[in-house]
Amino acid sequence: MTKDAHIAALQAQVNQLTVLLDAALVKIAELEQRLNMNSRNSDKPPSSDGLSKKPALPRKRGLRKSGGQPGHPGRTLNMSERPDHRIIHPMTGPRCTCGCDLTTVSAHLDWERRQVFDLPPTLLEVTEHRREHKTCPDCQRLHLAPFPRDVNAPVQYGERVRSLAVLLNVEQSLPLARVQELFAGLTGYGISAATVQAAVARTYDKLEIEEAIIHQAVLKSSVAHGDETGARIAGKLHWVHGFSSLLYTLYVVYRQRGGAVINGPESHLADYTGRLVHDCLNSYLTMAGGVKHSLCNAHLLRELTALMELPPAAALPTSWPAGMHALLMDYYRASDHGKGVVSSKELAELDRRYRELLALADREEPPPKQGKRGRPKKSKGRNLRDRLENWQEAVLAFSRHPAVPFTNNLGERDLRPWKTKLKVAGCFRTLQGAQYYARIKGFCSTAKKHGRVVFDELVNVQRKMSFLRLT
Repeated sequence: MTKDAHIAALQAQVNQLTVLLDAALVKIAELEQRLNMNSRNSDKPPSSDGLSKKPALPRKRGLRKSGGQPGHPGRTLNMSERPDHRIIHPMTGPRCTCGCDLTTVSAHLDWERRQVFDLPPTLLEVTEHRREHKTCPDCQRLHLAPFPRDVNAPVQYGERVRSLAVLLNVEQSLPLARVQELFAGLTGYGISAATVQAAVARTYDKLEIEEAIIHQAVLKSSVAHGDETGARIAGKLHWVHGFSSLLYTLYVVYRQRGGAVINGPESHLADYTGRLVHDCLNSYLTMAGGVKHSLCNAHLLRELTALMELPPAAALPTSWPAGMHALLMDYYRASDHGKGVVSSKELAELDRRYRELLALADREEPPPKQGKRGRPKKSKGRNLRDRLENWQEAVLAFSRHPAVPFTNNLGERDLRPWKTKLKVAGCFRTLQGAQYYARIKGFCSTAKKHGRVVFDELVNVQRKMSFLRLT
């Protein structure tokens, strides 16, 4: 091999190694980015951050101390005017220290009293029902008085026991074995798993009208929240869709994340015409009808943070993500931390900066690359920049409408109980069981939003007298 041929071979080898090195650096950058993902720069939950997690949005410091705040009503245990039991403690000595005999002196009980609130030895009362019967003296026909309609077995649990079982299993996410253990400890009676499951199924059937009322109430709300989370049901991945407002919560279990359940024939949002707050899932954005959109700015801030933390090998240095992150926070502070609207003067200046940053992003982000087939591929920064431009009204809606929040926190908060339930149970064994949980949990969430006691409302459901039917 000649010297020139040897040099050419080495140059070809260097070029090949350079290509491989560039590809390896890009792959390493992608893996590092994936390793550095947390709740600040991705959709990972804050619980995955461990002890290093921080608030998603900055909080006002120095204004409030820890503990109860001024004006808080508190929950001090007050004395009862009608105690169930009263114990009189007699004096231990018959004489005063001066030697006077106190046995003939009248005792008074108005000096001081103390009360102890505690559970009774057993919480279960047994009520026996007996019906009269009479025999006709002429024809000897037997006549029997009817039992109450809900007393239909020789031995059964009452409506409050069934409501407690549903409360513990659904609202408090206790597994069946824990419900049985707690019930036995409080009452001295062992309740079977089948009884708990039957109580859940019965409550589900009785809440059909309430679920329809909740659905219509959310559809009529001016601002609603939509979100979804995955759940393992019957061995397959399903999706739990939350559709909620300040006072109502609806859950829908479906086999897909989007599509028909959002903007198709099985949609629970088909008739909604208010403003829907969501995290920019495409199925929401393509909804037909008069729905207006508001994008969750917490998601946008996390995406901007991820772009700011990209390693140099993954992308060209850009300055617009940091500028847009700071600008959105300026909008947030100018709107009184998302509680009001921005003044027209401030809004004009902030909107001008918004347009300037979009123009800067257009220059800094690489243009789409056309592959061998399909649409041109865009970078993450280019995708985010286009979304901020195309959906500017939805991104900044919170700064113009007082009822629109800065984030989709309400929708995400309404879905958290599902994660708690799945962490405890691992999965739902049947789709029917997940649907039971969805309807009952939606009613419990709605009751709490209305300031109702969930247990009392579950008892009222057994009597078909829930607060939703009476309002």
